[in-house]
Amino acid sequence: MTTTSRLVRFYLFGDVLVVLLSLFQGGDWLLNTQMAFVCSLLITLASFRSYHTFVTRRVDAGLIPDDKFDKFYEDDKEEDDDEQESVAPSVAKVGFKQSFHNLALSYKSALSLYRIFSYGVLFLAVLFLIRHDTLDAVAFFVGLSVVPLSSFLSVLFVKKGFE
Repeated sequence: MTTTSRLVRFYLFGDVLVVLLSLFQGGDWLLNTQMAFVCSLLITLASFRSYHTFVTRRVDAGLIPDDKFDKFYEDDKEEDDDEQESVAPSVAKVGFKQSFHNLALSYKSALSLYRIFSYGVLFLAVLFLIRHDTLDAVAFFVGLSVVPLSSFLSVLFVKKGFE
C-alpha cells in the first residue's frame, strides 16, 4: 500500500471518530469539526504539494548536494580506522548569511499559491462561523488536530508494523 493511501486512510479514520464524537455533541460541533478538518487537510496537501515542487525543481536543476552521510552506508566492510575518524563529526554553526541563503532558496515553497489559498479558506471558514454565531473554539481545534494527530499516529503504527 502506498504512503499516500495509508495516510488518507488514517485521516478518514480520524475524521470518522470525530464525526461520531460530534454526533453526541450536536450540530454546531459537527459543522465546526468538519470545516476545520477540511481546512487542515487542504493546508497539509498544499504544503506537501509545494514542498514536492520545490524538491523536484532543485533535483532537476542539480542543486541537491551529496548526502554527507553516504559514507556511512557505502561500504560496511571498510577498516575500523575509517570508522573511528568519522565518529566525531564536526558541527558547523549556521550564521545569519547561511540562514538568509536558506530562506531565499525556500521562500517559493513557503509562499506558494496553494498554501496561501488554503490559509485563506481557513480564514474564511472562521469568519463564516463567527458571522453565523456557530463558532465553537474547542470543536474547531479538535477538527484542526485530526490531520496532524493522524499523521503522527500513522508514523507510529508503521514503525510498530501495524498496517
